[in-house]
Amino acid sequence: MALSGTACIDADAQTTAGEPDISVVMTHAKGYPVFAVTAKMTANADVARSWKVLTDYDRLAEFVPNLSRSQVSSSEGNERVVTQHGFAQFLFIRQNIDLVLHVTEQPMEVIDIRLVSGNMREYQARWELQAVSPLPQAGEDGLGRTRIAYAGIIAPDFYVPTLFGATLMKRDLRNMLNAVKAEMEKRP
Repeated sequence: MALSGTACIDADAQTTAGEPDISVVMTHAKGYPVFAVTAKMTANADVARSWKVLTDYDRLAEFVPNLSRSQVSSSEGNERVVTQHGFAQFLFIRQNIDLVLHVTEQPMEVIDIRLVSGNMREYQARWELQAVSPLPQAGEDGLGRTRIAYAGIIAPDFYVPTLFGATLMKRDLRNMLNAVKAEMEKRP
């Protein structure tokens, strides 16, 4: 899900191929699988544009893979309730994911997300944004860049294959982050 802890922002926010740097650790400390995820990436978009993409909750399903619908149910000040419907694909098994999320925004800096209801035992996430100087390369448009950190705790309330769970979570997170980054970089 698009808006699936805290995150540290690191100067080395991507691998050399420009892919997000992602870590997924699965534990069974609570008697069920819990995934701790962290990711870092840099988008060639300024903080304002990056923020606009991340907080455009009603349009997330247009560009985030496996997200069928995302809609703001209520909004007051810097808080939102967002309903999301999507799915996860495990080999030949497709699992619907339905979430109601409470979102708290600290404009242009942090988005905190926590589960209100849905088919997760636990779900919390945090996005952090930090402005980065533009690259001084020939042809650079001079626009700013944004370092983005994402961290979350995700515990599905449905079967996740133990052997492949972390790998599948990492794949889905990479696809989501790449889609978000692409949207940030193409929006006017």
